[in-house]
Amino acid sequence: MSTRTLAYWLALVDRLVERGFAGALEEHGITRMQWRILTALGDGPATADQLDAALADLPAYDDDATAAEQLGELVESGWVEAADAYRLTERGRTAHGHILDAVAELRTRVLEGISPEEEQTMVALLERMARNLGWES
Repeated sequence: MSTRTLAYWLALVDRLVERGFAGALEEHGITRMQWRILTALGDGPATADQLDAALADLPAYDDDATAAEQLGELVESGWVEAADAYRLTERGRTAHGHILDAVAELRTRVLEGISPEEEQTMVALLERMARNLGWES
């Protein structure tokens, strides 16, 4: 049995997942905020206010510029178009699909050898720890 603490393992896994996720995004030339916008628009067209609401509950990251700045870059790249609402272009849908595949591959690697029941237990325990530390959903 390992003598390393829970805090050690949580921090290590977080860093490794972040590194893998950042690599998947970098490979496709997008930022985390752009990924979030593409994912939100993957559910269908949205106004700027609807996008802000969809992104509001997500944790901030140091590399994130504002959603408006990132959205502008996605429009310039031809991945998103703006009319009455923002929506993915065909090019954006294709790119989003490729990135979804890369993220799914990372998730599969992370959970290799872990049963669905173990995953559910782990998530429930981590949520309970977060609540113990003051997090409210």
